[in-house]
Parts: sequence; C-alpha cells; structure tokens
Amino acid sequence: MNIKQTLLKTSAIIALCAFSTTSSATVMSIGDMVSFSFSSNDSVNDYFTGTDELGNNIRTVVRDVQTVSMDRFDGSLGQLLDVDIWFETDWDLGSVVRSYDSRFRGSASGAGRSVSNQAIRLIDPNREVERNHEVTRNSCQDLLSCADSSEESGTFNDAFDLASFSLSDFVGPDPLDFRLVRTLIADLTRCGPYDNCLQRTKFNSWSGNIFVSYTYDDAPGPIDEEVEVNVPEPSTLVLLGMGLLGIGASRLGRKRNG
Repeated sequence: MNIKQTLLKTSAIIALCAFSTTSSATVMSIGDMVSFSFSSNDSVNDYFTGTDELGNNIRTVVRDVQTVSMDRFDGSLGQLLDVDIWFETDWDLGSVVRSYDSRFRGSASGAGRSVSNQAIRLIDPNREVERNHEVTRNSCQDLLSCADSSEESGTFNDAFDLASFSLSDFVGPDPLDFRLVRTLIADLTRCGPYDNCLQRTKFNSWSGNIFVSYTYDDAPGPIDEEVEVNVPEPSTLVLLGMGLLGIGASRLGRKRNG
C-alpha cells in the first residue's frame, strides 16, 4: 500500500468517526429537591356535638398552608426528554377525648375523632395529590371523669401523574411551585347529658421532601416531543466524501495489482 492510499484511508476513518459523533445523542439527567415541615398544632379542640342550623356536623377545622419552589428545566442545557416528580413524607397524629360529669351523677362519657388531611398541589401546571391520614377515634366512660387517647404515624409517599402535560410546561425561567395544605379536624361526636367534654387533635406533625428529575439530551435544540435529527457540519461531509473516495481508490489499486 502506497502513502497516497494510506492517507486516503485515514481520511475515511476520521470522517466516519466525525459523522458518528455528530449524529449520536447523550442522554443525561439532573434533579432538584426541596424540604418542608409542619410542626405539631396541639390547639385544635372541639367542645360541641350535633349539627348546626344548616345540618352540617359541628367540628373544629384548622388549615395550615406552605408554598415551596423548585427550578424548571433550563432549555439551554439541551432537549428535555422526560420529567418525574415525586415526594416522600412522614406524618404523626394523636387524638384524645375527655369527659367530666358536671353534676356528679356518675355518668361521664364522651367520644370523638381526629383527622389529618394532607395535600400536595403542583400549581402550574395544576395537579394535586391528597390523602387523609389518619382517622383516629376515641371513646371513654366512667363515673365522674374519663379520658381516652391514641396515636398513629406513617408515611405519605406518591408521585405526580404528568402524562397529560407537555414537556414544554416544565421548561423556562419561572419556578415550579408547590402548595402544601394540612387540614386538621377535631370532631366531638358524643358527650353525656350532664358532662363537659373535649375532643383534641395533637402530635400532628408532617414533614418530607419533594423531588424533580429531568432527563434530557445535552445536544442543544428545540423543546419538542419528537426526536431531533442532528445534521452533520459541511466540513464533516467533505471529510466523509474524501474518505469514501479513498476507500474506492484503495479497492481500484488492489484490482490493478491483482
């Protein structure tokens, strides 16, 4: 093989490698996390049973709200391919009912329940995940006074269903906002006719983390649902042409020598 054939074959290899590099995609991922915490609100108390004038159950309801933010995807990093948003949280809920016989007739009794309702809402685009944790019920009966309490704890872990959204909803400079709502309910459901009663919700903390993961192609391009095809640079096409000519010349030389 002469020097000219060697140079032509080398050019062909370089051109093919350059073409392969420009047409391939590099899939990468980047993520963010934000933490939140609701401390225990032990002042949720209910003293009344029955219904109001509209027929609604008389109970005490307290709502606590927080808003947290994370970054949307930076479109300058490349083409967004997928988004995942999920959360992992822990909760506690305690409940107690007390009754005291005010006329000393020896018939103190009471019953009630406590509820912690937790909701995480993705504000824009709008999506909500909500769950009740947990309903704890108490009941007591004794001569002059009585009390009954219970405590529960667990996890509230879930992911947002984003199938109905476009990837472009998660791209841009504006923050990705989440609204967290905790609703605490104390509901006294029974109290003796001569008793003073109290239903109390306590030990009701809630805390955790929200996560977002962006999967993307780091080659810059428009944000779209379709796969982008990269077009080789003109210089790459020239190298590719030279390489193909070199391969052809090499084969022709072998035929002549054969």
